Amino acid sequence: MSDPSDSIDLPGQLQALTRRLTQSNPELYRHVALYLQVLRQALPQQVRQACFHLATQVHPQRYTELPVEGRRLLHGQIQELVGRCCSLLTVEQLVILAAQISRERQRRDRHDREQLLEELTWEGESGGGEPESLPPGSVQIAFAPPLAGGSFLWGALGHGEAHPPDTNEGERDDEDDVRPHDRDDDREDDSHDDPDDGRDDPDEEPPEGSEEDSLWQAGRLPDDPERVLRWMDGMELALARRLRNLSHAINVELLRGGVSRSLLPVSLLDAVLAGQLETMAAPANLMRLPLPFPGARGPQAQTLAVLLRPTDLELEEPRLRTCRRRLQQHRQEVRRMAQQFRRLQRRLRIHQAEQLWLQDIRPPSIPSD
Repeated sequence: MSDPSDSIDLPGQLQALTRRLTQSNPELYRHVALYLQVLRQALPQQVRQACFHLATQVHPQRYTELPVEGRRLLHGQIQELVGRCCSLLTVEQLVILAAQISRERQRRDRHDREQLLEELTWEGESGGGEPESLPPGSVQIAFAPPLAGGSFLWGALGHGEAHPPDTNEGERDDEDDVRPHDRDDDREDDSHDDPDDGRDDPDEEPPEGSEEDSLWQAGRLPDDPERVLRWMDGMELALARRLRNLSHAINVELLRGGVSRSLLPVSLLDAVLAGQLETMAAPANLMRLPLPFPGARGPQAQTLAVLLRPTDLELEEPRLRTCRRRLQQHRQEVRRMAQQFRRLQRRLRIHQAEQLWLQDIRPPSIPSD
């Protein structure tokens, strides 16, 4: 049994740790808001520099052959895309997008589980009739096909970014980003004005009282250190998604303007961001990929496209690096709180279990006459 002194005021220690975390949450909010403010200020120049390199260093002939009106239209469209993205780079808008990404993951996980269950319960073409009685030791060969590779393989890989790329999802996210001149100015890009837009069933809602509901409540941060870490991770994913959408929209405009001749799919951008594809050295905010042409002679074919990543932006902007350093320091502090929180919770559960055990083995008292 544990030392009785370990149980002294464990609930009080947990409450004190929760108060300490709650008091630090406004500082975390300020750090994130300041990071996004600096990013909004630095993003236009970083995009211009990346597009400048593509147009003048990679495809100078194509750019010089464009008419004056075409060049002006290209610059105007890129500037409009960047402005729209900057208007969505706020804490509140990223919280909405992070909640949407979380729901997307839940739907994918639920779909994978249902598909795996269907494959496991498949009864074959016989319709599930009564099996014939066989002598002991006999081997029966079933006609059911093996588990399909999709859901079983990806489900076994766990719950991360390792899900197979969903091309429909990428098209949904970027449909509003790549056509700014065909839409109303008051519509948002990948948030679609409705954070629940894009669900498989429009009437489907997250389970009432689920963890995700409280994690992404607008205007407040969680009061559990582990959930605060999840909140920070979700915001990073939302920021990467927003920058990826902007990158794809810019590449579309470069293709429309005649500067580029090819367009990389969104799933390929996601694979690069997830580290699933190896890229070649390229200037900041650009991605260089080798093109696998078998049997080709001469230098290897390559393609260059815009890909905005927080690491590249921070490398080019010292103020962003300073903001990132503050966020990392805050994350380390929250991680230490989470470790202490788990230890206190475990000690409290052990103490409660010991008290129940002693209570259960105590002999019943005999009432006196």
